[in-house]
Amino acid sequence: MNGSVQGQEVADAPGEHAEAYEFELKAAQNHLGAEASDLASLLAFILQQAVSREQIQRLLEQAYARLQSLREVADDLGSNVDDTDISAAIEIAVGALQTGESFSLADADQAFEQIYRQCIKDINLAELAARMRAVQALIAAVALNFRHAAALYAEAAATVGIEPDLQWQYLYRQASVLEDLGREFVDIEALQAAAELYENRILPLTPRDQCPAEWSRIQDCLGTTLGILGQRQRGTRMLERAIEAFDNSLTQRERERTPFDWASTQNNLGNALGILGQRHRDEELLEKSITAFDSALEVRTQSQSPEEWATTQNNLAAVLLSLGQRKKDAKMLKRAVDAYKALLTVWTRERLPFIWGTTMNNLGNALRLLGEHRKGPRTLEQSVAAYNAALSVTTRTRVPHDWAMTQNNLGAALQVLGERTDDPLVLGRAVAAYRETLKEWTREREPMSWAMTMANLGVARCKLAERNRDIEISRRASADLKMAVDVFRGASHAQLTELGEEQLAVSRKLTASLEAETKA
Repeated sequence: MNGSVQGQEVADAPGEHAEAYEFELKAAQNHLGAEASDLASLLAFILQQAVSREQIQRLLEQAYARLQSLREVADDLGSNVDDTDISAAIEIAVGALQTGESFSLADADQAFEQIYRQCIKDINLAELAARMRAVQALIAAVALNFRHAAALYAEAAATVGIEPDLQWQYLYRQASVLEDLGREFVDIEALQAAAELYENRILPLTPRDQCPAEWSRIQDCLGTTLGILGQRQRGTRMLERAIEAFDNSLTQRERERTPFDWASTQNNLGNALGILGQRHRDEELLEKSITAFDSALEVRTQSQSPEEWATTQNNLAAVLLSLGQRKKDAKMLKRAVDAYKALLTVWTRERLPFIWGTTMNNLGNALRLLGEHRKGPRTLEQSVAAYNAALSVTTRTRVPHDWAMTQNNLGAALQVLGERTDDPLVLGRAVAAYRETLKEWTREREPMSWAMTMANLGVARCKLAERNRDIEISRRASADLKMAVDVFRGASHAQLTELGEEQLAVSRKLTASLEAETKA
């Protein structure tokens, strides 16, 4: 199989895209302490993929972690090699992986390919040949060519003459990169292939009674892959199988013996339970999800493991928000608010600007829902402030869809605040926020999102017209709502159609009343 790295021509010009994505590069550099040239090179590979802008920083950080691992693996390769020609070739490959102008994944890959072709001819060098294929697979993964990486790991695992433990490792890495491909690029076939590998190839090589730690790890990986599949597909079978796999893992991952592995699986279990609970609208499953996250946080503390703590805290906050909204439980909503506020001490704007922006948006949602349960305006005002903070990084230029979503959420908070304070200026700001949203959520591109925002806009205009006794605004509100209802009806969405028609009737009644006032 060809060991080439795709798209090296772009990666050879690391500064080409740096200016356009300076925001993402600076954020990743601040977070990682990495060399700018390394990140710019990796960015070039990322931009060859169909990725959204909000993915870029996360993919940069993942690629950089792989690059660091690649450099360590490559350095170790030559330590136990007696053949001087092979050692020299490894040295050339290692040099091509160093930071600076000479950095070239393609050159490193070519050097390892030459070594592989030399080693594969000699059964005594089978293990070294397999290691060459594995390091080439890691090069492909750094370049985000996950499918090629998986194929190379499969070759490494199939190398005649290697030890079973090494074969197990390469099969595991093959499944892992397929899982990465499926998660990052919504590739269902890759996720299915990863699940099949975990379940039908790797687990049979990992007897529970002989390898309990490895068996529980593969069960956890299987659960994670099935959980992603379940999230992407309709139905609940995959999510149910994921929960079963996590439960299996926890039979061996005990808190007393392996606390951090146990906490990781508790976090993963909480995710699967939360998604399944949402899908079934099952409050008991959502409660179990919260329990799993709370268990994980007993080990994943902010002081000991801040990044893992933040991930679980975010997952917990999302389920608390969902269940609190469903149960209209102010205490649960307050817990969600507190969780998001705590998160922001780790996910800061400087280190993780897009994640910070998303968290500020989620905090705004939690504050808005909590504010609806409280009498005064203060919590709603805090919600508006959170959305505005989110919009300072979640700009239309960088992440248009997220910008539109936050604008819509801001409009909702301002609308409730305007009604609560009977302030026409605030209601006018709500109308303005909805109109901003519609610049991005157009009827042609996102008809249902457009219709939902049009309905929100219509209701806000109706409230403003009622407050100001303005017949023209009332007529525009009716027109907004009529267009929204037409889309809902065309989509056969009975519930939204009914709600829209109710609001349209209110708006038309107000218009009739204002017309009567004008005639009088």
